[in-house]
This record gives sequence, C-alpha cells and structure tokens, in this order.
Amino acid sequence: MQDRSPLSKEIFRDAMARLASAVTIITTDGENGRHGFTASAVCSVSDDPATLLVCVNRSASTMRIS
Repeated sequence: MQDRSPLSKEIFRDAMARLASAVTIITTDGENGRHGFTASAVCSVSDDPATLLVCVNRSASTMRIS
C-alpha cells in the first residue's frame, strides 16, 4: 500500500461541498490490490480525519483496477 499524505480539512470540506453526482466512483488501494465500484449513497462524516460513509449492497461486487 502506498503512503499518502492526509487531505487538509479545507480541501476535503470543499470537495464534499461540490459533490453533485447521484453516482459516486469509490476506489481503494490495499493489500488485495486496487478495486473500485459505484455507489449512490455517499456522505461525509468528518473532516478530521477525512471520512466518508458509503452504503454498499451486500450483493454488490467490485472491479479490479490494473
């Protein structure tokens, strides 16, 4: 997993204020590789640390990103 610097509270808050899409693309990069999926229920929980709440259907699948 790559080491990434954390987002500033201001940048995260500004990005969440501009979130206008009904569908959001969620990506992750971890021990099992990079994966992504679409979500229609996303909201910010906190800006310190930058945290999102993403609702995922139990039958949903992810797509491996190369």
